[in-house]
This record gives sequence, structure tokens and C-alpha cells, in this order.
Amino acid sequence: MRTKLFKPLLGAFMLAFMLNSCKRDITSEGETNPQAKAGITTTTITNAWRNNPYKLNVIYFVPNDIDTIPNYRKRLSNIMLQLQKFYGDNLQRAGYGYTSFGLDLLSDTQVNIITIKGTKGNASYPYDGGGGVVMDEVRQYFTQNPTQKKSDHNLIIMPSYNSDPNNPGGPPFYGLGRDCFALDYAGMDTDKLGVPGATGDLATKWIGGLAHELGHGLNAPHNKEHKTDKPTLGTALMGAGNYSYGKTPTYITNATSALFSLSQTFATTTRSDWYASVQNNLVKLKGEVKDNKIIISGKYTSSLPVKIVNVYHDPFPAGGNKDYDALAWDARPTGGDSFSIECPLDDFYTLSGQYELKLNFYHENGTLVTYKYQYEFVNGVPNISVINTKDLLDRTGWQTLSADSQETSDGVIANILDGNSATVWHTKWRGGEAPLPHQFIVDMGSTTTVNGFAFANRSNLNGAMKDIEIFKSSDNSNWTSIGTFSLKAQQSWQYVDLSQAQSMRYVKVKVTSTNGGFQYAHLAEFAAY
Repeated sequence: MRTKLFKPLLGAFMLAFMLNSCKRDITSEGETNPQAKAGITTTTITNAWRNNPYKLNVIYFVPNDIDTIPNYRKRLSNIMLQLQKFYGDNLQRAGYGYTSFGLDLLSDTQVNIITIKGTKGNASYPYDGGGGVVMDEVRQYFTQNPTQKKSDHNLIIMPSYNSDPNNPGGPPFYGLGRDCFALDYAGMDTDKLGVPGATGDLATKWIGGLAHELGHGLNAPHNKEHKTDKPTLGTALMGAGNYSYGKTPTYITNATSALFSLSQTFATTTRSDWYASVQNNLVKLKGEVKDNKIIISGKYTSSLPVKIVNVYHDPFPAGGNKDYDALAWDARPTGGDSFSIECPLDDFYTLSGQYELKLNFYHENGTLVTYKYQYEFVNGVPNISVINTKDLLDRTGWQTLSADSQETSDGVIANILDGNSATVWHTKWRGGEAPLPHQFIVDMGSTTTVNGFAFANRSNLNGAMKDIEIFKSSDNSNWTSIGTFSLKAQQSWQYVDLSQAQSMRYVKVKVTSTNGGFQYAHLAEFAAY
């Protein structure tokens, strides 16, 4: 009787055990301290960056219709600790000290990985557009669990959606500002790097890809290794390093190392104004070619100290995801308001065609201010002098008199004379765009001799003024056309030279077309010389 009763009970127990073992438990609260749950209360951590006050948030985000990948905590800890040292070694080589991003550690070998169960299936978190959906849930999680957020930087790793272990893929895999995405697949671990064949290729692709996207999440843009560095240092991580990491020599360029040194998770002290707005104005800029080098120098003013200036030379097509071949150099300012950067032409791969020149100013709170220009190589020589600033007329006493259209909350016409390139005049666009043409009038206060006009754009060039006509007047009633001109779609100052000096007190600028074909127009600063 006991035997007959025991057998069905044993069978029911085994069935329940098997059913409950088919799917690993995922803790939406994050399982932030597995060691504490195991009864381990004290651990000595010796990691070089254990005392960084800000730690990278390493998040394992799991859609509700798929499972975690076995042993993910150990494997991903191995990867993150290897990358932490890789970053530190490169910053030290570049002269920025043995510093790296902080990690929230449970021990010297285990990273605290926050596991978040998604509210939706994987189809709701696709590669295209899924990153924003994931981040909505991550932000909600941190709102509910504020003590688990250790910095403003998030690395979100998601299990591969594909069942084929040799073809991982599916989730978001890119950088979105200070958030970056990578994926996990069975067997993804540091011991696979360098293994011949498909196993090693997969490890390089996805671990190298994680390292690259992490760079974006820690504030880095793309840039390529210098031509003379490639034989000894290899491939730049933020160039094509995601295809070489662990297989052939890969490194972080000096310019990227420089900006990492000002990223929040690399900091050794706390501050309350991380990435807060800064007023930075480039007062003077000069480009010249000397001793087979492009030399970029300038002066600036800033409301917060600038710690690093990076210059990027990006062959056309430029910008966005077209800048993998950009070459970068870094410099520390001198005297608190000046910089000079030498860029040897021997480090360039192409001495022809158009280039975008990008100047990145990194402030002590990590805030970035960017200025962009264009130049080109003519017969192997860069006409870099086109970026040179002109001596502008003093605008004291100038005032804007009118504009046909403006956004009254954040786009008033007076912004074009305030000396702040972060504020702009913007024609009406909320609730419908005011149609072209647009115009504004400036009173220079007294009769002035003008040789040309200067225009500065914001960084977003959609709607930047393109075709314009300029008029002059002595009484603000009778107007004479000075001529029609075309402006480039570039940030920062550009100049319109007049065929001969003109005398005027009032100037009117009429906008007949804009970059991108938009009906709205905008301008950051207006001046004359």
C-alpha cells in the first residue's frame, strides 16, 4: 500500500521538479548581490578602480519570451574585467594615467550585473528602434531602484534572439548617447578570443563589437588609427577595432583616451554638474601647413575650464556613421584659453578630396562643445586656411530690429547677437512652419564700413540658411541690394566677402532657401568685418 502510494507521489514530485527547472529564474529586482544570498558577507576587492565613485551600469536585459544564456554572469564578468584593463592600459600609454571606467564589483572576478526582465517579447525590441524601447524600461527600473544606478552610463547586454549558436543576432547593437547595446550568445567568453576558425571569429566580432559600442557609451566618436601607428599599434578600437580585437593588435587612440579621461565613470572625485551645459565660444581659429603638418591653433572663452581639445579630419562623406576613417589628434590647452594641434600629413591615408574638420572641446565636467568646418586638398595640399577666422567688428551697440518669424520661447532673433553659439534664431516651426522667404534686420548703431558678413550655424544643420540676399540701408526705409550669396551647410563661422567695401547702418538678410529644403530657417550668430 505504501509502495503504491509512494510511486505516484515520487512521480509527481519529479514532474514538478522538471517543469520548474526548464526555465531559469530571472530576477526583475536585479539579483544585485548573489554572494550575500549565499551567506558571504565580506570580500576583499583589490581592483585598481574599485574606488571610482561612478561605476558603469552593466545591465542584462531579457525579453519576456526568451531566456538568459547559461553562465552569463561569469562570462560577461570576464569580458568586462578584461576590457577595463584594456582601457586602462591604453590611457596609460597615451599619457592620461592608469585609469579606467569603474565597475560595480562583488569580487575581483565578478561584476554586479543588473538583470532586468522586459515586459514585452523580443519582437518589441528589434535592432532598428528597439534601443529606445529598452531604455524606457531601464529608466523605469532605476526610478524604482535608484540605489542601483551608479552613473549616467549604461551598457545593456541582451541575449541573442537567433537559435543558431553560430549566427547570433537580433537585439539592438549600437550606441545611443551614454547608453550602448551589445548581445550575448552561448560560449561568448574571453577564452575564445584568438581561437582559430569560426569560434575565434565570433568572439572577435561580438566581444570586439561590445568593446567598440562601450566606447560610444563612454562618449567616444569613431576615429581611425594614424598611418604611422598602424604597424606597431594595430587597428583603432573606435575605427575597425571591432573586427580585430583579440585577433590582431588593437588599441585606443590618444584622442579617444583623452576624452575617456574626462568621462564620468573614469573620475576619481565626485561633482554635481556632470555634462551640464557650458558656454564655449571659439574666438580665433587658424589653420596652416608647415613642415608637412597641418597646424590648427586658436583661442576661446569658456564658462568652465577646457581640459582637452581634439581635432578630427574626416574625409568625405563625413559625419554620423561615415566617420570610421576620421583621423584624430588631442592637445591640452595652454594658458586657459589657447590651443595648438599638429597633424602630420604622413599620418593621412588620402591627400585628396574634401574633408570635414571637427574641433571637440571637452570641459572638466565632461561636457562637449563641437565646431565643424570644411576644407579640401588641392594638388595634394590642404587649403586649410579657409577655416581662419576674420577680425570681426565690435558689435557693441548693435541690435536686432525685426524678423518675419521667430519662436518666442527659444528662438528669438536677438540670439544672433548674444555671443553664444548655443542659442539661435529659429523661425516658427511649432504648430506648422512659417513659409520661405524669411528675413531679419540688424541696426549696427552708426554708419559702418563693411567688407563682408559672418554667419555661424548650430550643430544641427537641417534648415540652415543656404541661399540669401543681403541689403543695406542708411535709414531703415530705403534698401539697396548688395548681392546674392550661397552659404555652406557647416557649423561655426563662415564668411561672405563683398566685392568692395560698403557703407551702411542697417543690414537686412533675406533667406530664400535652406539646407535640406525646409521652410524654416535658423542662425546662431551674425557679424561683420
